[in-house]
Amino acid sequence: MTSQKKNRERRGRPSHRDDLRGQLIAAACTFVAREGHEGLSMRRLAEEVGVSSAAPYHHFPDRRALLIEVALEGYRTMFAGTEQESVSPTEPRARLFQTLRHFIRFAVQNPHMFTLMYESELVRPNLAPEIQEAHESGFQRLDAEVGAPLSGLSDRDRSIRISTMWSATFGFALQSNRAMIRTPSHEPAPDELADEIVRLAIKLIDLK
Repeated sequence: MTSQKKNRERRGRPSHRDDLRGQLIAAACTFVAREGHEGLSMRRLAEEVGVSSAAPYHHFPDRRALLIEVALEGYRTMFAGTEQESVSPTEPRARLFQTLRHFIRFAVQNPHMFTLMYESELVRPNLAPEIQEAHESGFQRLDAEVGAPLSGLSDRDRSIRISTMWSATFGFALQSNRAMIRTPSHEPAPDELADEIVRLAIKLIDLK
């Protein structure tokens, strides 16, 4: 059965308002993961779910509002994975390594979602307030991870270390997402290179 025929059949079924919003977000997340956010429209989403073209507007005023919800779902997924990976290590540097390494892994495994979260119209020219809140949550998590090792530094020096550490990690994740990583001959495997980038970033903790 073709997807168009399936959609026509689904349109004939009543929509349950209580769960339609969740279905729309789930379908939008699947679409973004598969094709990227650029081609996602409210009409296309309605076709994906099998409802009328007007149905999504009962839950999202416009496409931007929908994309914000999809991006926030991406942040929730990323943060949940970070928490899951950080359960085991008790040594602060080991936890920090896992946190930063997970961020890079998320970018590589979810390139389209990562683009929506960090490079789309939701962050340019200004951050959407909801996205800014998610970014702030991520920064607070990172700040908590490095809190103990950097407790002896002034607020200024601590901020500089954290910003540099984050810039190295985010820059590598961004370039990995774009397949732009280039090194001289004898380039390490991508996972090995990511491990070493994070380890070098964490060494900023020990600088005097």
